[in-house]
Amino acid sequence: MNYFEYLSQDDLQQIHSSALRVLESVGIDFLYEPAVDLLAKAGCKVEGRRVFFPPKLVEEQTAKAPSQFTLYARNAEKNVVIGAEHIAYVPCYGAPLVNNLDEGRRDSTLNDFVNFVKLTHASCYQDITGGLMAEPNDIPIARRGAEMLYAAMRYSDKPFMGGVLGAEAADESIAAAAIVFGSREEMAAKPPFISILGSRSPLSYDDRMLSAMMTYARAGLPQLISALSIAGATGPVTMEGTLVVQLAEILAGITLVQLVREGTPVVIGGQSTSAAMRYGTLSIGAPEMAINTAATAQLARFYNLPSRSGGALTDSKTCDSQAGSESMMGQLMSTLSGINFVLHSAGMLETYMVASYEKFILDDEICGMCKRIKAGENITEERLAVELIREVGPGGEYLTHEHTFRNFRREFFQPTLADRGNFGNWVKSGAIDIERRANAKWKEILADYTEPELPADVERDLRKFVDQKK
Repeated sequence: MNYFEYLSQDDLQQIHSSALRVLESVGIDFLYEPAVDLLAKAGCKVEGRRVFFPPKLVEEQTAKAPSQFTLYARNAEKNVVIGAEHIAYVPCYGAPLVNNLDEGRRDSTLNDFVNFVKLTHASCYQDITGGLMAEPNDIPIARRGAEMLYAAMRYSDKPFMGGVLGAEAADESIAAAAIVFGSREEMAAKPPFISILGSRSPLSYDDRMLSAMMTYARAGLPQLISALSIAGATGPVTMEGTLVVQLAEILAGITLVQLVREGTPVVIGGQSTSAAMRYGTLSIGAPEMAINTAATAQLARFYNLPSRSGGALTDSKTCDSQAGSESMMGQLMSTLSGINFVLHSAGMLETYMVASYEKFILDDEICGMCKRIKAGENITEERLAVELIREVGPGGEYLTHEHTFRNFRREFFQPTLADRGNFGNWVKSGAIDIERRANAKWKEILADYTEPELPADVERDLRKFVDQKK
């Protein structure tokens, strides 16, 4: 499949050059002394917490990161390649609230987190179990990270995401994963998880992100180096200017990570968008988000690195037409522009605030459609079907032909929610709208869920690890 490209090669070069100028002349605030010390030793000019990056250093370090890497699942059939022509869909992340038709909008719990792990595990289209899919507000903060890691590794055999709130969370993630996947050395060779670490726009990194970045880098574990600049608020109002801020922050993070451990896998993560100027908030359902996605994909290819963006994102408060149109815009743009890691591919409502059970199911079907488009076409004599066209001839029909029966299941995407029947049959079936069908579907999936096997001694040690947390 050929990728959609929003920018020209000259545009990319100008954005790259501008980001390097910002890094050299404006600098980035690093609020973590070990990071500042390491960058100073590498040749960066330092004024207090402000670090100025020589362009040559940035380009040299960025070139040391691999162009692709693999995340190794507990089930080897579910390993995920990140980079090149590959794409991975990853569900909701960061929601403190959940919503469903039965209970409405409420604080999320550990049970919700476990449910989203199970829904992700059962999905044919979600490739990686999300990290903080739904905040377990009913669990003490000191134990939340460990409980989520336990659930991610017990209830799914797909790759997962690690904790990010400082070096302690990173160490906790590494220690928990080692119980299931082996030593640090083994995980560096075959990483089972990835973590999202980000800047604090404009042009700074806080101590928690930096300490986690350096901890994961020392372990050789992959990172999504991400930036979210809000055009008109934390970045220039122009999308080009916001891209420059976003890219400068990401390149600074990649430079640091490579200085800690050369060859650490990284992903360029762009999630910048525009401000809703009437309210002074960010808008993740805006077309500017889709523009940034396409530009991020191109910039990542410019550096020969994997890319990350948002996916089925919306500012809507419910699963309505706004949610559907904004989510398909984001998910399809990520797919068509060649993004490799699509976070928030299922379940998000209300500008990162809410994880919705029904929207998870609706978005998962969108992901299936997008993966069908991503699959592209393989031109062969069989598929061109010239002899078949000659056989059927003018005025004939293909519906009952053997060629149709032989190929339609793999040619056509088969929805499980979308109703393609006629009005009469829909009425006879109860005239059920798609959100209510999604409500029934997530309940059916959870009722039929089968837990992937985890050796009893491993599960015991993992549970013991969690129970030690207070």
